[in-house]
Amino acid sequence: MKGIDRPLLFVAAASLFGFCVQQNDIKNLRRTVDSISSTEENVASLKLQLEELEKARKMEDSPFTLVDDWWVAEPKMFRFPQGVVVGDRNDDCTYGEAVLSVGLVDEYGFGGNNCPSGDSSVTFGYENTASGTFSTVTGGYY
Repeated sequence: MKGIDRPLLFVAAASLFGFCVQQNDIKNLRRTVDSISSTEENVASLKLQLEELEKARKMEDSPFTLVDDWWVAEPKMFRFPQGVVVGDRNDDCTYGEAVLSVGLVDEYGFGGNNCPSGDSSVTFGYENTASGTFSTVTGGYY
């Protein structure tokens, strides 16, 4: 290599190499900063969720008390505008409003098919349907 100063060439090559390494370090640093920013956003979101949960009603505020594995209600009236299902839910039933249903699936997988589909209707027992408004079916096994 005539006419080119070898030490100058070495310095240029080393500078170029250093520049490439520096660019890679900058990219890695940007990724780290982005990751930290994302983590900060996640922490902020979790703090908001925690605040909401802390504002939510606590079991100490519940009208029920646990006594010997039974939840016992305070002597107050309870209002369930939609309805109450005691036992198993019938997934094939379109429940009405203000309904009450009591029934279980037996050990063979039968039953549990009570369906109080009428508004203000009640079903008790085994595979009963109360489809009319204000209807009541209190039945047993067949």
